[in-house]
Amino acid sequence: MTVACQETPGSNTIEQVAEVIEGEQSKSVTFYLGDYFKSESPITFVDFSSDSLSIEPLVEDSFRISQHYSISGEFIIEAELRNEDNQQLNSELSYIIKSSPPPSEGVLVIMPLGDSLTNDGRSRATLWNLLIADGHELDYVGDQQQAGLIPDPDHEGVGGVTIQEVTDKAESLMNTHKPQYILLMLGTNNIAWYLNETAEEIAKRWDDLVQLIFDSSEPGTYIIAATIPPVTSRESGEEELEERDRAEVTKMFNSKLRSYISNRKENGENIILADVEKELKLEDHVGSDGVHLNESGYEIMGTVYYEALNTVLWEQYAISILETN
Repeated sequence: MTVACQETPGSNTIEQVAEVIEGEQSKSVTFYLGDYFKSESPITFVDFSSDSLSIEPLVEDSFRISQHYSISGEFIIEAELRNEDNQQLNSELSYIIKSSPPPSEGVLVIMPLGDSLTNDGRSRATLWNLLIADGHELDYVGDQQQAGLIPDPDHEGVGGVTIQEVTDKAESLMNTHKPQYILLMLGTNNIAWYLNETAEEIAKRWDDLVQLIFDSSEPGTYIIAATIPPVTSRESGEEELEERDRAEVTKMFNSKLRSYISNRKENGENIILADVEKELKLEDHVGSDGVHLNESGYEIMGTVYYEALNTVLWEQYAISILETN
């Protein structure tokens, strides 16, 4: 906390008496100047500023703080005050936004769609437990079933499957299950085991699949699009390919995916990046085969999906409020 007060002998200084304002995610907060600053001489000038917050004066020395619906954590508010005796105080307030789960209406229908990384139930269990703890109702959907870890066994994670193979059945999957949210992670098998195209070509296949999913889905369907996890360095695929180190091809593929996702997002499409690769370390989270994840890796994968889906739910909530008003 930074406090600097300029004093003149015999005059009244401004005193800060409190430092912390508590808020709640997606809600504005009103606070009163007198609860945080005291001066025997009337305060004549007040300026609050913050890069992440909007702070506007109301009546009777009150102020309202508002912020983007999705942010939480601690933020600093710079404060500058002067009183009638020309005393000045430069200080800071700490604004702590408590995280809260986004509201949702009805059941969240989610399709986990991918290969063996999705087939492994641990990431799905992590996501399920986090969403249930937030009070959501869930329904996982897909043609596959795996009982045991959570009450809902359904999913669409198939070991060994490639982007092309999912493309062949995507329209049927969407028509049959009508998911609202699709957790999409594909490309590992195209690179780690069956590499016969460049990273750019594989990423284009992935983007074509995304388009097919949108074309085959109900209006409003949202894709939570994941980068694939890092893999160990090893030559893979056709010898005539210049790109054969699967670790490097994975990095290039994920870079292309981020660009495709960003472009689609900028065009107003219902897609969001779940950057799994960014959160995983090869030495800490990838198993002995150099491709599949260990326990902590799958937990991180589920948590990244959770954070991305929360952002989507907050976004949809904000849109619904605007439409209501």
